[in-house]
This record gives sequence, structure tokens and C-alpha cells, in this order.
Amino acid sequence: MDPTTTDDTILERFLAGEGEALQRVQGWVDAVVHLGRWRFSDPEGVGQDIVMRLLTIVRSGRYERRSSFKTFVFAVAKYTCVDQFRRERLREQVEMRSGAPAESVVEAERALEQRESLEFLGYVLQRLPEECRHLWKWVYGEGLSAAEVGQRLGVQEGTVRVRVHRCLQKARGFAVRYAAGSGLA
Repeated sequence: MDPTTTDDTILERFLAGEGEALQRVQGWVDAVVHLGRWRFSDPEGVGQDIVMRLLTIVRSGRYERRSSFKTFVFAVAKYTCVDQFRRERLREQVEMRSGAPAESVVEAERALEQRESLEFLGYVLQRLPEECRHLWKWVYGEGLSAAEVGQRLGVQEGTVRVRVHRCLQKARGFAVRYAAGSGLA
């Protein structure tokens, strides 16, 4: 293929499955995958995934031609590499902590979500008044009914329900603040 061939021509030939165009696109992809400091466990597989993603995007009409095709290929390759890099590093972190290899990326993501959930719950519980923590311990931890908690406190069953509800409202407020402060909102 002539080095002066336009991106539109390469795109058309890439879609048609011509070998030279595919090699040119694969070269652009390889430049991102192999010349970066990604240290992928399977760089060839990442490159193939990028080419398949490019074909899917272009065939579905989602490539809007806002930039040249070459720029688009580099962008898709870069962001796919970033995603893969994060997945592999997350897996490594989980393996290092647990001492055993993670079965899959899904397990690693679940472990991260679980840790984030615990941080979130700790944030909310630390900010709740002591009365709310006691109520939650009895109602949710020990499974006591509102009537049983009322007997312990010397108040009506309805009063216990109102207090538990108010504690839930306070917790929701803290949860909203937590999400806003951590970028989750």
C-alpha cells in the first residue's frame, strides 16, 4: 500500500478486509500495545481485541469521522490498553493480598467493590449518633423486633420504628455526602 494513501481509503479497505489495510491498522495498534510500558501478560491478544473492537465500531457506524482514521485507531488502542492495564494490575493486587491467584478479573473486581463497600459503611457508621448504632445493632445485628427494642429502652414500639427510620434518614444523608466527596455521585 502506498504510504500516501488517505485514511478514508485505508478505512474502506480495512472494512473490505484487504490484507494490506489490515496490516497497516495492525501496525498502528502494535505501536500502542508494544511500544508502551504496559507489560501485558498477552500483548498479542490485546492487539487482536483492539482490532476486533475497531471492526465492531466501524461496522456499526459509531465511527463519526470527527478525526482521521489513524487518530481514531490510536485513541481506541490507547483506551483499550488503559482498561486492560487496570484489569491486570487489579488482578495482581488481589493475588498479592490473598497469596493465591485470582480465578478471574470478576473476582478481583468483586474484592475491590467489597473493600469500597466496607469503607463506605465505616464512613457512615462513624458519623451516626451512638443511639443509632445501638438501635441498628439490636434491630439488624441481633434481629430484635421493635417491641423487644422498645422494652429494652422503655419506649413504645412505634417510637422505636420512628427512631430507626430517622437513623436511616441520617445514614442516607451521610451516604450522599460520601458519594459527593469521593466522586461516586
